[in-house]
Amino acid sequence: MSASAHAPAPAGDAPAKRGPGIMTLVKGLAFVSVIVLIEVAAATAFLPSAEQTRETGRQLLAAQRGVDAAEPAAAPATAEDEADAHETPASGGHGEVNSQATMELSLGPYHVIAFNPSTGASMSIDFELFGVVLAADEPEFNERFTLHAKRLNEQVTIAIRGMESADFTDPGLGLIKRVVLEKVNRALGKPLVREAVFSEFAFIER
Repeated sequence: MSASAHAPAPAGDAPAKRGPGIMTLVKGLAFVSVIVLIEVAAATAFLPSAEQTRETGRQLLAAQRGVDAAEPAAAPATAEDEADAHETPASGGHGEVNSQATMELSLGPYHVIAFNPSTGASMSIDFELFGVVLAADEPEFNERFTLHAKRLNEQVTIAIRGMESADFTDPGLGLIKRVVLEKVNRALGKPLVREAVFSEFAFIER
């Protein structure tokens, strides 16, 4: 035999080395998928359910409301708050008027004859008029009443004659009191009278 027949084959003719097979790739992907699924399952196990989430929200809301309700009651009173609590009502308010001493002062007796055009009858009104005045205003009232007594009498008489018969049948004489009070204070030149009071009121229509 010749030497060429037993010579080794050239290196370039050797079979090429095969890379990783497709099964190895599939196994790798499957392993990664399993790891991901395990992590997702673990995270889901620790997440609260929808009902648990709602219950937690209700508890937090109730706790917040309890804190908000307790804060005003728990706030300590300051020295300024205590001073405001003992402060007297503002000047000129109704509370001050009601707390101060008042007195009824006579504005004179009245006998007024008026004509009712709607019925053609005459009306006879008799009463004694009093004015409610603060005790502190009595000296000024007496001074002004002495100066303007005639004018005051005329204004009250005009106001009474301007009323209708239905106004005199009102048990409280509400409209008449308001109108007379306005006329009295206008005649005095200062709102010293706080209320008009009618005594021994008599009304006759003929």
